[in-house]
Amino acid sequence: MTPPRSTVTPLNILIFGGTGDANRIAADLLQEFGSDVRLQLSLAGRTSAPRLPDGIPVRIGGFGGAEGIISWLGSEKIDLVIDSTHPYATQISSHIAQACHAVATPCVQFQRTAWQKTDKDRWIMVKSLAEAAQILPDHGKRALIASGRKDLAHFEGLEKTWLLVRTVESPKEPFNLAFGEWLIARGPFTVEGEIELLQRHNIDVIVSKNSGGDATEAKILAARELNIPIIMVERPGVSPVEQAEKTQEIIEKIRNTLAKH
Repeated sequence: MTPPRSTVTPLNILIFGGTGDANRIAADLLQEFGSDVRLQLSLAGRTSAPRLPDGIPVRIGGFGGAEGIISWLGSEKIDLVIDSTHPYATQISSHIAQACHAVATPCVQFQRTAWQKTDKDRWIMVKSLAEAAQILPDHGKRALIASGRKDLAHFEGLEKTWLLVRTVESPKEPFNLAFGEWLIARGPFTVEGEIELLQRHNIDVIVSKNSGGDATEAKILAARELNIPIIMVERPGVSPVEQAEKTQEIIEKIRNTLAKH
Protein backbone atom coordinates (compact mmCIF):
# COMPACT_ATOMS: atom_id res chain seq x y z
CA MET A 1 0.00 0.00 0.00
CA THR A 2 1.24 3.49 -0.86
CA PRO A 3 2.12 5.46 2.33
CA PRO A 4 -0.57 8.12 3.03
CA ARG A 5 0.24 11.74 2.26
CA SER A 6 -1.65 13.37 5.11
CA THR A 7 -0.78 16.91 4.10
CA VAL A 8 -2.34 16.59 0.63
CA THR A 9 -6.04 16.78 -0.26
CA PRO A 10 -7.34 13.31 -1.24
CA LEU A 11 -7.98 12.57 -4.90
CA ASN A 12 -11.75 12.43 -5.52
CA ILE A 13 -12.54 9.41 -7.72
CA LEU A 14 -15.97 8.51 -9.11
CA ILE A 15 -16.37 4.89 -10.22
CA PHE A 16 -19.29 3.99 -12.46
CA GLY A 17 -20.10 0.40 -11.62
CA GLY A 18 -22.71 -2.30 -11.80
CA THR A 19 -20.18 -5.08 -12.38
CA GLY A 20 -18.01 -7.22 -10.15
CA ASP A 21 -15.05 -5.51 -11.81
CA ALA A 22 -16.08 -2.16 -10.33
CA ASN A 23 -16.29 -3.60 -6.83
CA ARG A 24 -12.86 -5.20 -7.15
CA ILE A 25 -11.34 -2.01 -8.54
CA ALA A 26 -12.81 0.04 -5.70
CA ALA A 27 -11.52 -2.40 -3.06
CA ASP A 28 -8.07 -2.55 -4.68
CA LEU A 29 -7.80 1.24 -4.84
CA LEU A 30 -8.83 1.62 -1.22
CA GLN A 31 -6.24 -0.95 -0.18
CA GLU A 32 -3.53 0.58 -2.35
CA PHE A 33 -4.04 4.27 -1.60
CA GLY A 34 -6.02 4.44 1.64
CA SER A 35 -6.77 8.02 2.70
CA ASP A 36 -5.01 9.44 -0.36
CA VAL A 37 -8.19 8.80 -2.35
CA ARG A 38 -11.85 9.49 -1.70
CA LEU A 39 -13.94 6.97 -3.62
CA GLN A 40 -17.58 7.07 -4.72
CA LEU A 41 -19.31 4.20 -6.51
CA SER A 42 -22.24 5.03 -8.79
CA LEU A 43 -24.81 2.38 -9.73
CA ALA A 44 -27.69 2.83 -12.14
CA GLY A 45 -30.05 0.90 -9.87
CA ARG A 46 -31.06 -1.68 -12.48
CA THR A 47 -30.57 -4.54 -10.00
CA SER A 48 -32.66 -4.50 -6.83
CA ALA A 49 -30.05 -6.21 -4.62
CA PRO A 50 -26.62 -5.28 -5.99
CA ARG A 51 -23.43 -6.58 -4.46
CA LEU A 52 -21.70 -3.62 -2.81
CA PRO A 53 -18.10 -3.17 -1.64
CA ASP A 54 -17.45 -2.48 2.02
CA GLY A 55 -16.45 0.95 3.24
CA ILE A 56 -17.16 2.88 0.03
CA PRO A 57 -20.04 5.38 -0.40
CA VAL A 58 -22.52 4.26 -3.05
CA ARG A 59 -24.81 6.45 -5.15
CA ILE A 60 -27.74 4.61 -6.72
CA GLY A 61 -29.80 6.04 -9.59
CA GLY A 62 -29.34 7.70 -12.96
CA PHE A 63 -27.90 11.15 -13.55
CA GLY A 64 -30.19 12.27 -16.34
CA GLY A 65 -27.66 12.03 -19.16
CA ALA A 66 -24.36 13.79 -19.73
CA GLU A 67 -25.59 17.09 -18.29
CA GLY A 68 -26.44 15.43 -14.99
CA ILE A 69 -23.00 13.82 -14.84
CA ILE A 70 -21.36 17.18 -15.56
CA SER A 71 -23.27 18.72 -12.65
CA TRP A 72 -22.19 15.92 -10.30
CA LEU A 73 -18.55 16.13 -11.36
CA GLY A 74 -18.59 19.83 -10.47
CA SER A 75 -20.52 19.62 -7.20
CA GLU A 76 -18.41 16.71 -5.92
CA LYS A 77 -15.14 18.15 -7.25
CA ILE A 78 -14.29 14.87 -8.98
CA ASP A 79 -10.64 14.57 -10.07
CA LEU A 80 -10.87 11.25 -11.94
CA VAL A 81 -13.64 9.08 -13.38
CA ILE A 82 -13.41 5.31 -13.85
CA ASP A 83 -15.99 3.80 -16.19
CA SER A 84 -16.35 0.18 -15.10
CA THR A 85 -19.86 -0.38 -16.37
CA HIS A 86 -20.82 -3.46 -18.38
CA PRO A 87 -19.02 -3.76 -21.75
CA TYR A 88 -22.41 -3.50 -23.51
CA ALA A 89 -23.69 -0.50 -21.51
CA THR A 90 -22.94 1.80 -24.41
CA GLN A 91 -25.38 4.60 -23.55
CA ILE A 92 -24.04 5.35 -20.08
CA SER A 93 -20.44 5.01 -21.31
CA SER A 94 -21.21 7.54 -24.04
CA HIS A 95 -22.68 9.95 -21.49
CA ILE A 96 -19.67 9.51 -19.20
CA ALA A 97 -17.24 10.25 -22.03
CA GLN A 98 -19.23 13.32 -23.16
CA ALA A 99 -19.38 14.70 -19.64
CA CYS A 100 -15.71 14.16 -18.89
CA HIS A 101 -14.64 15.74 -22.17
CA ALA A 102 -16.92 18.72 -21.57
CA VAL A 103 -15.31 19.61 -18.23
CA ALA A 104 -11.83 18.18 -18.91
CA THR A 105 -12.06 15.55 -16.16
CA PRO A 106 -9.69 12.61 -16.76
CA CYS A 107 -11.55 9.35 -17.47
CA VAL A 108 -10.44 5.74 -17.76
CA GLN A 109 -12.69 3.03 -19.16
CA PHE A 110 -12.00 -0.41 -17.76
CA GLN A 111 -12.51 -3.08 -20.44
CA ARG A 112 -12.38 -6.63 -19.18
CA THR A 113 -10.77 -8.95 -21.70
CA ALA A 114 -13.25 -10.54 -24.10
CA TRP A 115 -13.54 -14.29 -24.38
CA GLN A 116 -11.35 -15.70 -27.14
CA LYS A 117 -12.62 -18.24 -29.63
CA THR A 118 -10.64 -21.47 -30.00
CA ASP A 119 -10.64 -24.14 -32.69
CA LYS A 120 -13.02 -26.16 -30.53
CA ASP A 121 -15.65 -23.41 -30.35
CA ARG A 122 -18.63 -23.05 -32.71
CA TRP A 123 -19.39 -19.34 -32.62
CA ILE A 124 -21.78 -17.59 -34.99
CA MET A 125 -20.89 -13.91 -34.72
CA VAL A 126 -23.67 -11.30 -34.96
CA LYS A 127 -23.76 -7.56 -34.34
CA SER A 128 -26.96 -7.37 -32.25
CA LEU A 129 -29.52 -9.36 -30.29
CA ALA A 130 -32.02 -8.55 -33.02
CA GLU A 131 -29.81 -10.37 -35.51
CA ALA A 132 -29.30 -13.22 -33.04
CA ALA A 133 -33.07 -13.70 -32.67
CA GLN A 134 -33.55 -13.59 -36.42
CA ILE A 135 -31.14 -16.44 -37.14
CA LEU A 136 -31.80 -18.45 -33.95
CA PRO A 137 -34.36 -20.89 -35.50
CA ASP A 138 -31.77 -21.84 -38.13
CA HIS A 139 -29.31 -23.07 -35.50
CA GLY A 140 -31.31 -24.94 -32.89
CA LYS A 141 -34.64 -26.06 -31.46
CA ARG A 142 -33.85 -25.53 -27.75
CA ALA A 143 -31.89 -22.41 -26.81
CA LEU A 144 -30.31 -21.00 -23.68
CA ILE A 145 -30.72 -17.22 -23.82
CA ALA A 146 -27.91 -15.95 -21.59
CA SER A 147 -27.55 -12.40 -22.86
CA GLY A 148 -29.04 -10.47 -19.93
CA ARG A 149 -32.56 -9.19 -19.38
CA LYS A 150 -32.39 -6.18 -21.70
CA ASP A 151 -33.84 -6.35 -25.23
CA LEU A 152 -35.46 -9.75 -24.71
CA ALA A 153 -38.39 -8.55 -26.80
CA HIS A 154 -36.42 -9.56 -29.90
CA PHE A 155 -37.06 -13.19 -28.96
CA GLU A 156 -40.85 -12.88 -28.64
CA GLY A 157 -42.96 -14.86 -31.06
CA LEU A 158 -40.38 -17.55 -31.83
CA GLU A 159 -42.42 -20.71 -32.36
CA LYS A 160 -39.74 -23.03 -33.69
CA THR A 161 -37.23 -22.65 -30.85
CA TRP A 162 -37.91 -23.37 -27.18
CA LEU A 163 -36.19 -20.82 -24.91
CA LEU A 164 -34.55 -21.20 -21.52
CA VAL A 165 -34.14 -17.55 -20.54
CA ARG A 166 -31.63 -17.03 -17.72
CA THR A 167 -31.38 -13.64 -16.04
CA VAL A 168 -30.25 -12.31 -12.65
CA GLU A 169 -33.71 -10.81 -12.10
CA SER A 170 -37.01 -10.76 -13.95
CA PRO A 171 -37.00 -8.23 -16.80
CA LYS A 172 -38.55 -4.82 -16.24
CA GLU A 173 -40.00 -4.70 -19.74
CA PRO A 174 -42.95 -7.00 -20.55
CA PHE A 175 -41.86 -10.21 -22.23
CA ASN A 176 -44.21 -13.00 -23.24
CA LEU A 177 -42.34 -16.27 -22.84
CA ALA A 178 -45.00 -18.47 -24.41
CA PHE A 179 -42.65 -21.24 -25.54
CA GLY A 180 -40.00 -21.66 -22.89
CA GLU A 181 -39.02 -21.35 -19.25
CA TRP A 182 -37.53 -18.72 -16.93
CA LEU A 183 -34.40 -19.36 -14.91
CA ILE A 184 -33.46 -16.70 -12.36
CA ALA A 185 -29.81 -17.23 -11.36
CA ARG A 186 -26.71 -15.20 -10.60
CA GLY A 187 -23.14 -16.26 -11.36
CA PRO A 188 -20.46 -17.28 -10.88
CA PHE A 189 -21.37 -20.60 -12.47
CA THR A 190 -19.29 -23.77 -12.70
CA VAL A 191 -18.51 -25.70 -15.86
CA GLU A 192 -19.94 -28.86 -14.31
CA GLY A 193 -23.14 -27.05 -13.38
CA GLU A 194 -23.50 -25.55 -16.85
CA ILE A 195 -22.96 -28.91 -18.54
CA GLU A 196 -25.65 -30.44 -16.32
CA LEU A 197 -28.04 -27.56 -17.10
CA LEU A 198 -27.50 -27.80 -20.85
CA GLN A 199 -27.95 -31.56 -20.89
CA ARG A 200 -30.99 -31.54 -18.59
CA HIS A 201 -32.82 -29.08 -20.86
CA ASN A 202 -31.47 -30.61 -24.11
CA ILE A 203 -30.05 -27.24 -25.15
CA ASP A 204 -28.62 -27.29 -28.67
CA VAL A 205 -27.75 -23.58 -29.11
CA ILE A 206 -26.78 -20.67 -26.84
CA VAL A 207 -27.23 -16.92 -27.30
CA SER A 208 -24.63 -14.84 -25.46
CA LYS A 209 -22.83 -11.52 -25.45
CA ASN A 210 -19.04 -11.60 -25.38
CA SER A 211 -18.98 -10.03 -21.92
CA GLY A 212 -15.71 -11.62 -20.84
CA GLY A 213 -14.82 -12.24 -17.22
CA ASP A 214 -14.89 -15.33 -15.03
CA ALA A 215 -18.40 -15.18 -13.54
CA THR A 216 -20.24 -16.45 -16.62
CA GLU A 217 -17.43 -17.97 -18.70
CA ALA A 218 -18.50 -21.46 -17.62
CA LYS A 219 -21.25 -21.56 -20.25
CA ILE A 220 -18.63 -20.92 -22.94
CA LEU A 221 -16.47 -23.77 -21.65
CA ALA A 222 -19.48 -26.06 -21.29
CA ALA A 223 -20.60 -25.35 -24.86
CA ARG A 224 -17.08 -26.13 -26.02
CA GLU A 225 -17.15 -29.44 -24.15
CA LEU A 226 -20.57 -30.41 -25.55
CA ASN A 227 -19.94 -29.05 -29.07
CA ILE A 228 -22.92 -26.67 -28.82
CA PRO A 229 -22.93 -23.60 -31.10
CA ILE A 230 -23.07 -20.11 -29.58
CA ILE A 231 -24.67 -17.17 -31.34
CA MET A 232 -22.28 -14.53 -30.01
CA VAL A 233 -23.08 -10.82 -30.05
CA GLU A 234 -19.95 -8.85 -30.86
CA ARG A 235 -18.47 -6.31 -28.45
CA PRO A 236 -19.49 -2.71 -29.13
CA GLY A 237 -16.80 -0.12 -29.78
CA VAL A 238 -14.97 1.44 -26.85
CA SER A 239 -15.53 5.00 -25.63
CA PRO A 240 -13.18 7.78 -26.81
CA VAL A 241 -11.37 7.88 -23.46
CA GLU A 242 -8.28 6.25 -22.01
CA GLN A 243 -8.59 2.45 -21.84
CA ALA A 244 -7.39 -0.07 -19.25
CA GLU A 245 -7.66 -3.87 -19.22
CA LYS A 246 -6.06 -4.40 -15.81
CA THR A 247 -6.55 -2.77 -12.42
CA GLN A 248 -2.81 -2.23 -12.21
CA GLU A 249 -3.02 0.18 -15.15
CA ILE A 250 -5.55 2.25 -13.21
CA ILE A 251 -3.39 2.13 -10.10
CA GLU A 252 -0.41 3.46 -12.07
CA LYS A 253 -2.50 6.30 -13.47
CA ILE A 254 -3.69 7.28 -10.01
CA ARG A 255 -0.14 7.07 -8.64
CA ASN A 256 1.07 9.43 -11.38
CA THR A 257 -1.89 11.75 -10.79
CA LEU A 258 -1.23 11.86 -7.05
CA ALA A 259 2.37 12.80 -7.73
CA LYS A 260 1.12 15.93 -9.51
CA HIS A 261 -1.88 16.59 -7.24
